[in-house]
Amino acid sequence: MSSKFLSDSESHMGQSLSPQRNTPSSPTVRKVSEGFTGNYPYEPLPSDRHIRLLRLEPLASSSTQNIPRISAALQVSRPCPRYRDPSSYQPYKALSYEWGLPPSDPSDTPTILLDNHPIHTRQNLHDALHSILHNHHRLYGESPLYLWVDALCINQLDDREKGHQVQLMKTIYEAAEMVIVWLGKGTSCTDEAMKLLKMEGGDLIKYIKDGNLSWKECQGLTYLYCHATYWRRVWILQEFALARDYVVLCNRVFVTKQNFERGLMIAKWWSITGKRNKSGIFSHTNWPAPDLVYRAPVERMIALRSSLAMPATPTLDNWLDTVCQHGFKSTDPRDYVFASLGISWDGDEKVPDYELSTSEVYCMAISTREARSRVSSDEIFYLNLADLMGIPEDRALALQQTLEAEEEDMSSLEDQGMWDSDLESI
Repeated sequence: MSSKFLSDSESHMGQSLSPQRNTPSSPTVRKVSEGFTGNYPYEPLPSDRHIRLLRLEPLASSSTQNIPRISAALQVSRPCPRYRDPSSYQPYKALSYEWGLPPSDPSDTPTILLDNHPIHTRQNLHDALHSILHNHHRLYGESPLYLWVDALCINQLDDREKGHQVQLMKTIYEAAEMVIVWLGKGTSCTDEAMKLLKMEGGDLIKYIKDGNLSWKECQGLTYLYCHATYWRRVWILQEFALARDYVVLCNRVFVTKQNFERGLMIAKWWSITGKRNKSGIFSHTNWPAPDLVYRAPVERMIALRSSLAMPATPTLDNWLDTVCQHGFKSTDPRDYVFASLGISWDGDEKVPDYELSTSEVYCMAISTREARSRVSSDEIFYLNLADLMGIPEDRALALQQTLEAEEEDMSSLEDQGMWDSDLESI
């Protein structure tokens, strides 16, 4: 998920820098957000616990387009909370994808019909919806196609709604029947690799051991597991890690969670144990690239999925450490923090608020108890986080010092209060 970038006002230097709860934003602006062309009359959601779902209609031909036009409707619903009976809630799947850069010419973008309103979408989302519709019966059977898509199901111009919906992200992705991971249209090699991953495990091992792996299949595997830019999105920390189940979709081909994870292990095994010649080089010219052995991003994400099932869920600064170390990317620097709140055991009390400036969100990140205890001993990490968020070093140091001064003032007030209570009891 990526949000509309708002200007970062730095007019707070003389004020308290601790994030404060903002008053509700102005009434909903009834048009779609930046990055789209056209109008859609979003109605305010009934409560902060409600969401919108996209109901996709079967593809219909259009006389003015070479490809069928996508038609959909929005429906208000609620995600099923954990431990509730799901039968009383509308089942749905959630899309995890990249927004991509906005087009240079907004009018030169594909169009969908949303409740009969023509809406221009970014190309990558349009491609994803077409691929999902192409695989309708394989993914949904005969059921209607209910899908949660952030760009269309959230009014991106309403900062208050956007903040509450981001706060619900953990519930939205946990409650989804399945998360559809869209890797894009891929390359000329990825279709062969995806078909390879559909093979049974024993057949795939034999296929590779017998030297049948082609150059295109090798390149396709490396792209799927390593080079697809999807794996660098900061929001997949929630979207991928929280999914109870997922499928990976690339172009028109999809593979299940089991096949995708098994394919990675087999490819890594072959990369490590493949036969070598006397010079130490693999005798087979089509062995998978070293990237599959040393830095497959998907393997890190699978490990993060496992960590969420552990009794001790990582803290906010643990997640931010991961973000800094492994090169996750976000269009909006505030999302480096917001994407980590829902999966941090100390992040529940923090509310994603897109009316806060980048500096205020940085203060939110370094003001948790665990973060404050670490700042003095690991200042470099928080300076790296500031650099990632586009905050100059001198500004970051000033923010840290201001927070420390506020904490000392609060501690003094608490000590004075305890002293006054003791005097009153005498």
